[in-house]
Amino acid sequence: MHRRAVVVGVLTVATAGCTDRLRDVAASTPRDIAVRSRYVDGNPLTEGQSIRGLPAELHVHAASYRSHDGALGALRPDAIESRSFVDATEFVDGGGEAILVVAQRLTAPEVELRLGSISRIGDGALRVALDESGPDVDVEKLDDPVVKTLLLRLIDRQETPTRVVVSVDGDRAGVTI
Repeated sequence: MHRRAVVVGVLTVATAGCTDRLRDVAASTPRDIAVRSRYVDGNPLTEGQSIRGLPAELHVHAASYRSHDGALGALRPDAIESRSFVDATEFVDGGGEAILVVAQRLTAPEVELRLGSISRIGDGALRVALDESGPDVDVEKLDDPVVKTLLLRLIDRQETPTRVVVSVDGDRAGVTI
């Protein structure tokens, strides 16, 4: 019993601050898809890449990147956490296996995004369902919704996805890889 407590304590300390890892373990994904996610409270994307550049009636946005340079070019210089996530990604265009999908949602400040599940929806297409934690919010009734972002590093061992559809609370956004 004492050994089990020590192991749990060591694992707790070793994974402190790594909530993205814990969420990924709980996410439902096909076995041949590896995923890592990182929640970002705010908008790490530049003006031309962000959900803020879309019409106001769109509440979900998705962008994808196959290369390190493309992903870094889409991030604001002060988006340190997002840049470190990109730096740890081995992109398909650089000889690696991963693509980066950036999912954004306009919502209330107290809401957070997390990975819910990933499923195959056709030839080379994936559906990524995101969950929202926090109060149930009607975005249409918010005076000033804020941007919430989830970075997803996806590796599909069958083939590199050609399309990803992101869905959050009934809203969807698709992106061609």
